[in-house]
Amino acid sequence: MNRRQILALAVAAAAVPALSACAGDTRQQKQAAAPVKSGVPTLDPNRPGNETWPFEQAEALNRSLTWPKTNVPDPSSKVVITIANTSDVIAEVRNAQFDFFFKQRHPNIEIRRETSTFDSFLTKYMAQAAGGSLPDVMYNHYSWTQNFIANGIVHPLDEFIARTPDFGMADLPEAGLAYFRRDGKLYGLPTDMAPKLLYFNKDIFDKAGLKYPDETWTFEKMIETAKKLKSGSGATKIFGFSPSPKPAPDLSTVFLMPYGGRFLSPDETQVVINSPEAVKTMSMWLDLLVKDGVTPSLAEELLLEKVDPWKSGHAAMHINGAWIMTELSKQKAFKWGATHVPKGPQGRFSPAVGSALVMPASSRNKEAAWIYMYEYLSTSGYQFRRISAPARQSAWLPNAEALGIPKETAELVKEILADYATSDGVMRMPATKKIVDTAKPIWERAMIGKVDAETALKEIADKVAPLLAENKIA
Repeated sequence: MNRRQILALAVAAAAVPALSACAGDTRQQKQAAAPVKSGVPTLDPNRPGNETWPFEQAEALNRSLTWPKTNVPDPSSKVVITIANTSDVIAEVRNAQFDFFFKQRHPNIEIRRETSTFDSFLTKYMAQAAGGSLPDVMYNHYSWTQNFIANGIVHPLDEFIARTPDFGMADLPEAGLAYFRRDGKLYGLPTDMAPKLLYFNKDIFDKAGLKYPDETWTFEKMIETAKKLKSGSGATKIFGFSPSPKPAPDLSTVFLMPYGGRFLSPDETQVVINSPEAVKTMSMWLDLLVKDGVTPSLAEELLLEKVDPWKSGHAAMHINGAWIMTELSKQKAFKWGATHVPKGPQGRFSPAVGSALVMPASSRNKEAAWIYMYEYLSTSGYQFRRISAPARQSAWLPNAEALGIPKETAELVKEILADYATSDGVMRMPATKKIVDTAKPIWERAMIGKVDAETALKEIADKVAPLLAENKIA
């Protein structure tokens, strides 16, 4: 790698850790059942499993599934492939079980697994890339891949897909593949994919005698209803909606594009958050907070930092990803429902986001790596791993049933992904972290009434504009 390539990846590395903590992208936080340390637990190599994932259950599930075939041949002699992932110890037990049964099907493919925390992953493998050595299969966050592609770090997968007649590209929503495409080639396959939905607390609506949200709702209808549902004070306060929109990677897609506004231009080289459309939209939300008290104030957010108003049953409505449905299905605090995100004058938009597996160009065992990737990301692979937001649509219903997610909600997710979910507007370029970190405190001054929306957004535009030069590196 040359100096320019190393710089590009260094910028990307700096951009990512804050994304998982941003209000706009909570996928990385929500996939794990609970906060856990990363790493591979000590397991019996002949019967990997624990209380969460008993080996006997994994063995029975593996036998029940039909594993796919590819025209890419198995190696004729032993090869070792390295799989680099970011995961928690709960998911790593399931990964170890997947590897165990995979090796039974492919005895000449040995697997070496490397697991890192999300925050350290890119820095670690950036250093390896600079040294010319990378694993055979790697995890990739959606915001990293374009830099990897531009710098020749990853190998296109089209040739392998073409050699796999039953691959089923139509089973992967096109909306979520843009992060991994360039110049007509596909460099990554999603490990998960989900849109955002409007969630609502049925108990709060029932108590108020109001109808539940549905696909006819506009943002104006949602805001009007949120005002009616606000009640109480202090510990008993019910917010109509939570949280208030802030600068985030998907602010454009969820809140601004329905009104014709954006945070950045589509190529992320210009700031447009101070356009009349964006100012009008953010002013509407700011009034809901400052004048009406319908969403949590900044002070209330700080007080409630460890007690999410939505999770604790103190918010009537909430917009978040489909990945939170497993957690919602397990909680007993309140009855919940989900529907489409509201419409605006320019339509309805929901971000389709998902991470991916990529094949580094330096891999010496690309065919064996492909066989692994294909099975891991097949319908049977998703069903075996029981993830809550599978990219393959054929896995949504069986996984929802296994996880206790209502069938109608799983069907809704599939409908959104097929209809209006999009990657448009979701920031994915190197300057993302700096943009959010710069814009957020400026907007927070508006949240506490120090400046109006127009003034705050102009200052954001002025401060963010110089940062966008970093987005031209790729």
